[in-house]
Amino acid sequence: MTLDAISAFLDSSPTIRLLKADLGAYVVFFLRQSFKANHEDSAIAFSHDDLIHRLQCFQDELRDEDQQALVGSADRYLREWSDAGWLRRFLPADSSGAHYQLTRYSEDAIRFVDNALSRDSRLVGTESRLRLVIDTLVDLVRGASSDPDRRLKDLLAERQRIDDEIESVRGGGKVETYHPAQIRERFHTAVDLLKTLQGDFRAVEDRFEEIGRQVQRDALTDDRRRGQILATALDAEDLIKQQDEGVSFNAFVNFLFAPQAQAKLRETIAEVTRIDAICDQRSAVEHVRAMVPSLLAEADNVLRQTGRLSHTLRRLLDDQSVGHRKRTAEVLRDIRTMASRLKHQVESSDASPDIGMEIETTIGVASPFARPFWTPPQVFDVAVEMQVIDLATAQREARKLAGLQRLEWERMRDAIARETRRRPSIGLSELIKLRPLKVGIIEMVGWIQIAHEDGHRIDRDAEEEIHVTTQDAVTGKMTTLAVRVPVVTFHRTSEVANAPIRTKRPR
Repeated sequence: MTLDAISAFLDSSPTIRLLKADLGAYVVFFLRQSFKANHEDSAIAFSHDDLIHRLQCFQDELRDEDQQALVGSADRYLREWSDAGWLRRFLPADSSGAHYQLTRYSEDAIRFVDNALSRDSRLVGTESRLRLVIDTLVDLVRGASSDPDRRLKDLLAERQRIDDEIESVRGGGKVETYHPAQIRERFHTAVDLLKTLQGDFRAVEDRFEEIGRQVQRDALTDDRRRGQILATALDAEDLIKQQDEGVSFNAFVNFLFAPQAQAKLRETIAEVTRIDAICDQRSAVEHVRAMVPSLLAEADNVLRQTGRLSHTLRRLLDDQSVGHRKRTAEVLRDIRTMASRLKHQVESSDASPDIGMEIETTIGVASPFARPFWTPPQVFDVAVEMQVIDLATAQREARKLAGLQRLEWERMRDAIARETRRRPSIGLSELIKLRPLKVGIIEMVGWIQIAHEDGHRIDRDAEEEIHVTTQDAVTGKMTTLAVRVPVVTFHRTSEVANAPIRTKRPR
């Protein structure tokens, strides 16, 4: 840390610009409320419409409190905050609209303000942090050593300690537990680490995005072959995986996506939230309860960033393929032109010269990014509910279903043909008077469906009231209904005019 580095950071960091901005307090509050405050409603990313709606509601609250802040257009503020580096605007592959998520700079600003404001009220954990440091150092020494004798000695000592504790508990000895203050201290330490972990994902995403931009810049500035572009991208991705951040992230994903580890973590979280010493820490408990889905969403978001990198590569390689196809088409056109000329020369002369052709080709390389990435199966965490079947209701509905009658479409069309043969047109109400409904209200729907399918006139701007008598399928009681429907007129068609009249066969 040098004076020049500090000065450059304070002058150019988007985090500092956010904290020093005139409306910085409102921006930090709004971003924290939207993305961090409510763990059940918070999300990693919001669509443009959702975030606009949230910002407009926040502006309405400010106006109700007579605060002259954020009085401009909500869309303009989102655009300005994106340009300032406080929001990341992107277009997901499965959506046609822009989405927003926090950047690492806004994450740092929110975390700084949160830590500063809660410093006086929150528990300052010294003992738990010291134990965490010591346990980490011990684990570091044990994991860094490749000496089998040293590892065996540590394992035997750990087993002896566990055996002694088991014998003590079996012998009726006192079970040592943490003091409530120690429980709260360790719990807040874990919550602080969790918040830091969730904010650090933005840096991993930015690294993957920088790789995609660099590959795109290299492809646009240099006229290179597809293999060279692909090799550069694969080398960059391998470099990321070999760096400390990449190694840690891959280990994190492998652990979190393991079903057994996930189930054990959920079980541990459920037990933690039932501890009496921390039951009054509602906000922190909710944060821990939402830990697994939140971390899974964060990891999935980073993996989607990798997918966007692959999409960029496929697009660049496709652009290269378009250029190759155009050049191939031009060469083939020149070959056809030359072959046509040689054909005429051979036909006009007695000689038959030998005609040959040399073709230079390059080996075809299939992109490994053409395969879709693996996505974890969707897990439904839904409690099983008992469904009680009401037999009386089921029987009543079954009788209604059994009482339904089938519409005879051909006979209905024959009836329209007979009536329109006698006159140019007939209305639906008049047709029903001549041929009363037998099936019920559904038969009227059938007449309207035939009018729609066969191209008869349906005037939706006018209505008429038709009285229909129906019979209940269960009780057999007759009921008269007044139904308002569009004015339907059946017209004579050319097929009807030329078709023979069907008559019933004598029995």
